Amino acid sequence: MEPIPKEVFDRELGQISIRELFRHDEEGNYMDFDTTEDRDTCQKKYRIPTHQRYNKWSADAKNTIIESIFKNYIIGQLSFSRHVDVDTGGFYFNIEDGQSRLTVIQEFLDCNFKFRGLLFNEMTDLEQNRFLDYLFATDITTPSRTRPTAEREATTIGDHYYENFDRINRGKALEDNDKYWCMKNKPMVALAIELIERSKTDYPFMKADKFNTKDPKGKVDRKPLDQFVTLIGALFNGIYKRSYSRHYEHIGVEITDEKRVKLNGFMEFYESIYDTMISEMPRRSNEQIHFNNPGKFLGMIIMHFKEDNDDMELDEKVNMWANILNIDRSSENFMKGTGSLWYNFTPANQKNQEQENIRARLDRIKEFYEDKDSISDEFNVEYVENEPE
Repeated sequence: MEPIPKEVFDRELGQISIRELFRHDEEGNYMDFDTTEDRDTCQKKYRIPTHQRYNKWSADAKNTIIESIFKNYIIGQLSFSRHVDVDTGGFYFNIEDGQSRLTVIQEFLDCNFKFRGLLFNEMTDLEQNRFLDYLFATDITTPSRTRPTAEREATTIGDHYYENFDRINRGKALEDNDKYWCMKNKPMVALAIELIERSKTDYPFMKADKFNTKDPKGKVDRKPLDQFVTLIGALFNGIYKRSYSRHYEHIGVEITDEKRVKLNGFMEFYESIYDTMISEMPRRSNEQIHFNNPGKFLGMIIMHFKEDNDDMELDEKVNMWANILNIDRSSENFMKGTGSLWYNFTPANQKNQEQENIRARLDRIKEFYEDKDSISDEFNVEYVENEPE
């Protein structure tokens, strides 16, 4: 039986008003907090950590928040973590929960949308003051002074902040990419990020060039981090489903040299499939080929690569997959469309990402490749054999 865990954080409860959070200097600039500042370089008292998601609230949701504030409804507390600023010796606070609400509030204060037909600066002084005086309950965490030495050596306080962030947001619409980014220093996620960066130059067909770049609004793109973690999880652990909860227990496991060799071997294999496919049937204008999506054919290719109990050598597997993918590119209803290749499959075997579902699809593909005429006749498979544009 595991022992009862010791305290990780000390906690301090309090209150803070919208007015205090969004104070202005004489020139009208926000002094302590500004949701639009770059998360990597922000030096203000209150900061949004890089692992936080970006705001995606609809116009209706934004109006609901503003209405709730005017009605003095409870809209949830703000969770902060206190940190020492190594440059100044003072403290700053990371917002661990609540930044999406605060982003909406700042958008309203900056007159970026109307509420009840009015911008914030069009409201009366009384209405503005009612809004600014709204109080949030706050919960501030700092590392516990009684935290055991052994626990400190086993897990960093940063790991606990990320874990705390994840638990706060479980049940909310937090994307897996955001959750993985919280764990970017864990071996499996760090390897996925390393592979993404390599793919930008070595494997451009993986479509990873936009990862960690910012759009015109300053939002950082974390895609396709979840897909690369899943690629690695499928290769090392046999977990093909693109779900943070399924990969969570493995992300902290050490990446051995043997595993790196295995990953490099697979990427060379996968690149050979792509190169052979394109050499046999050049890419069509505006054609989208989803080579980084485990939910398409990547999962089956990983499973086939790992097999050592069939008679096919790797180069034969390359040729098979190049042929199968080119048939799919040429056909409307082979694997895509009506998916005639999956005739008489259960819905789970057609689409799901558990091992048994992928196995069923892989076996059907191998059967088809070995005897296309018989299998297409038996299962009414609709296909066109490699017809370039």
